[in-house]
Amino acid sequence: MSRQGSEQQGAPAKARIISTAGEALASARELAALWRDSAADIDAQRRIPTEELQALSRSGLLAVTVPREFGGAGIGAETLMEVFLILAEADTSLAQVPQNHFDFVDTLLVAEPAARAFFYARVLAGARFGNALAEPGRASRRDIATTIVPEGDGYRLNGRKYFSTGALTAQWVPVFGKHADGRILTAYIERDHPGLDILADWDAFGQRGTFSGTTIINDAWVPALQVVDRARGDAAVLLAQFAGNQLIHAAIETGGAHGALRAALRILAEQSSPREADLARLGEYAVRIRAIRSLVLRAARRVDAVLSGVTPSVDAAAEAFVATDEAKGLAYELSPAIANEIAHFHAPWVSDERRGLDRLWRNVRTHSLHDPVRWRQFYVGDFHLNGNLPRDAAAIARGGAK
Repeated sequence: MSRQGSEQQGAPAKARIISTAGEALASARELAALWRDSAADIDAQRRIPTEELQALSRSGLLAVTVPREFGGAGIGAETLMEVFLILAEADTSLAQVPQNHFDFVDTLLVAEPAARAFFYARVLAGARFGNALAEPGRASRRDIATTIVPEGDGYRLNGRKYFSTGALTAQWVPVFGKHADGRILTAYIERDHPGLDILADWDAFGQRGTFSGTTIINDAWVPALQVVDRARGDAAVLLAQFAGNQLIHAAIETGGAHGALRAALRILAEQSSPREADLARLGEYAVRIRAIRSLVLRAARRVDAVLSGVTPSVDAAAEAFVATDEAKGLAYELSPAIANEIAHFHAPWVSDERRGLDRLWRNVRTHSLHDPVRWRQFYVGDFHLNGNLPRDAAAIARGGAK
């Protein structure tokens, strides 16, 4: 099962160049239409979504946050969240695949100039970053066993990762490794590097198209150009970037709830006389989704204010991070509930497996487990009462790597 699909990962010869927010949203709607048509099949067959991810590369969306001076659109968090809301409404599974990609585009802002030019050119051509970050049984993001050791004019990495969303189908796989001095460095490793083995062992009941399996790094050597120390960046910028990356999860969950609402509308449209109770429930869902969406975009505007220099302080970045937790907490709580409620609409085929409506709940429920909602609510309460930042955010504010 290892390295399944590796022959399919070359970036497309041509990727659309997007210059404006409007173009980004139009491209997202076009891509969402394709994803919507194939989502049920990807889930049912557990197939690698090669065609759908090649379409993502061609769409130009992967480069929308590349700075303008490097040829990208340089769009902010608010537009990026709107892109993810559109994509996740079509399929949360496919929408999660590029989530980490944008974080690693941001990471390059503190890379050496040659590294920025090298990688941004590849992203503009349609290359996508996967990820190999998390490790099983570890207490925190900084508690990792993967090692990165200087060797010659580069570094050698060894370790084992899990939940490697998007790595199986990416062109590049960023890997977190711990240096002997305690720093967490990011190594950008080519997908087909001989020291990188990516397993197609993802077997969750939802989000099947992410193929978030195991990555084994075995004596993988990379040149220094491909290693970035993100902690070199400004603390406020790092914290805002981290908030923006986490906010994508809230956008994915919210888009999934919207997809479930669309399914409910289809159910009611096929009934000759929908019950008043069903219509009332439908209205309740629509209002809840609008509320979550508003929180997502509000948090995104706070992220943008920090990154654009309008409010470039650690305090402002902390407010953006807490606003992100507020959006995530509500999205993770309500979206699975809304998807679950589809079963309450009285139609004889709601439970028909061929319709695939169970996929909507399985996907948002699986994705919601990424970050337990009770911790989001705890962090929000602790901040408002005591002024405390969440643990990972506090480490960044103190100048540590995430």
